[in-house]
Amino acid sequence: MRRHWQIIILCFSFLVGIVLAANYLFVVQPIVYGVVVILSVMALLKVKSKLGYVLFMTIGLLLGIWRFDWHIQTRLPSALIYENQKVSVVGSISGEPRWDQYRNYVFYLSDAKINNQPVDGLVRVKTLSGFTREGQIVKSTGKLRAGLGKAETLMSFANIEILQPNQPVMIQIKELFLRGLNTTLPKDSAAFMSGILIGERSALPTNMQNVLITLGLSHIVAVSGYNLTILVGVLQKRFSKNWRWGGLVSSLWIILGFVIIAGASASILRAGIMSALFLIVNYYGKRLNLVVCMGLVATAMVAMQPQSILSDIGWQLSFLSLLGITVLAPKISQLLPSKPQLLNTILSVTLAAQLATAGLIVFKFGQLSLLAPLSNLLIMPFIPLLMLFGFIAALAGLLLPNSAYMIVGQPIHLVVNTVFDLLAYLSQLRFASIELRSPSIMVIVLYYTALISLVIFIRQSKNKSLSLSENHAKIAGIYQPNQSVEKGVSNVRAQ
Repeated sequence: MRRHWQIIILCFSFLVGIVLAANYLFVVQPIVYGVVVILSVMALLKVKSKLGYVLFMTIGLLLGIWRFDWHIQTRLPSALIYENQKVSVVGSISGEPRWDQYRNYVFYLSDAKINNQPVDGLVRVKTLSGFTREGQIVKSTGKLRAGLGKAETLMSFANIEILQPNQPVMIQIKELFLRGLNTTLPKDSAAFMSGILIGERSALPTNMQNVLITLGLSHIVAVSGYNLTILVGVLQKRFSKNWRWGGLVSSLWIILGFVIIAGASASILRAGIMSALFLIVNYYGKRLNLVVCMGLVATAMVAMQPQSILSDIGWQLSFLSLLGITVLAPKISQLLPSKPQLLNTILSVTLAAQLATAGLIVFKFGQLSLLAPLSNLLIMPFIPLLMLFGFIAALAGLLLPNSAYMIVGQPIHLVVNTVFDLLAYLSQLRFASIELRSPSIMVIVLYYTALISLVIFIRQSKNKSLSLSENHAKIAGIYQPNQSVEKGVSNVRAQ
C-alpha cells in the first residue's frame, strides 16, 4: 500500500471518527490508548496486504473518537446556562456590525465572558444604537435567550459599553479600504465589490443575496481561494524569474494578511494554508500530492476545532467542493468539448463542485440551483477584471475623494448594474432553482455512496490518471506555481 494512500485513509477515518463520536457519544476507555499504540506499531511494519487499509482505518477512527471525547471534556460551558437571565457579556466584536431589516444594530461577540466566566461559542447581540465597530471589546448588558444560526445565544435590546475602542491594525486597514470603496461607488455597488475582494457582504442588499443564492453564485461574494490565487499569481509572475526568494516571502505575507483581513473563514483559511504549502514545496523543488495535502489540512483544522466538521457549513462546503473538483473535474472536462478551453474549465469545475455539494445543500437548505453552470460561465471570466476595478475604486476613493465617483465610480457602477440586471433576469426564470423537501439523512448517505461508487468507477477506467490542470486549480482556489508541480500534486492513480 503506497504511503499517500495510508495518509488519505488515516485522515478520512479520523474525520469519520469525529462525526461518529458526536452522533453516538462514544466514550473512550483507557484501553483504547493501548490499542492505538499496538496498531500503530503494526502499521509501521509496512503491511502491504489489504490488512494495511484496515489498520490505518481503525487507527484513524479511534483517534477521531478520542479527539472528540477530549473536546467534550475540555469544552467551555455554554452561554445557554444563563438563558432567560439578565447578564453582562464582555467580548470582542467579530465581523462587521450591520443594521438588519428591523433597524436593529447586530453584531457577534467572540471570546465572550459572562460574569467573568468564559463561555463557548459566539453571542449575537442586537441593540438600537450603532456606534460600535469590528474588533472593539465591549460589554453588553441584557437578557440572554436561545438563538439560531452560528450563535446559540441571542441578546436583544442590549445596553452597550465600549471597554476597548482601539481596533487591531489589520481591521483598520480593512476599514480604510472599505471607506475608499464607499466613497467612490454607490452603496449597493460598493457592497458587491467588497464581497468580491475580501468577502465582506454584510452590507449586500437582501435582493442581491437572493439572486446569488438562486443562481449558485454565493461563492463570488464569500472569500474563497479563487480571490487569493489571483493575488498570489500576479505576485509570483512578477518575481518568479528574477527574485524567487523575494517572491516566496512576499506571497506568504500576502496570504497571511489576506486571511486575517478576510476574517479567517473556513474557505479562505483552507486556501491560505494550501497555497502556502504549495509555494514552499515548489521553492525547494519538491512535489506535493493534492489529495494528501487536502486530507492533512482538513485533519489539522478539525483536530484544532472539532466543531468545524459538525456545524460549520462553510467549512463543509469548502472541502466538499474542493474534493469534488479534484476528483471529478478532470473526468468531466474530458467529456466536454475541449475548446474553448476557458468554457471547458469553468463548466467542469462548476459541475464537479455542484455534484459534490448538492447532497449537503439540499439537506441543509432544501434548494438546488439548476442554472449554476450557466451563471458561473457568465460571471467567472469577469471576476479578475471586477477585482481590478474594485482596487482602482478603493484607491481613487482614498486619494481623490471629491472626484472619485465622476472619474471611475460611474463606469464601474454601470458595469455592476449591468451584471446584476442580467443575473436578476436569470434568477426569475421558473427553472432557475427547485425547492426540495429536506430529505432524510439516509437519502443523503445513499447519494454520496452513489457518488463515491462513480469515483471508483472512474479510477478503474482506462484513463487512470486524473490530472488537475492549472486553470482548474486556480478556479478551485489552489495556487499551483508551475506545470512540474502540477503533475506532482494532482495525480490520483489507481494503486
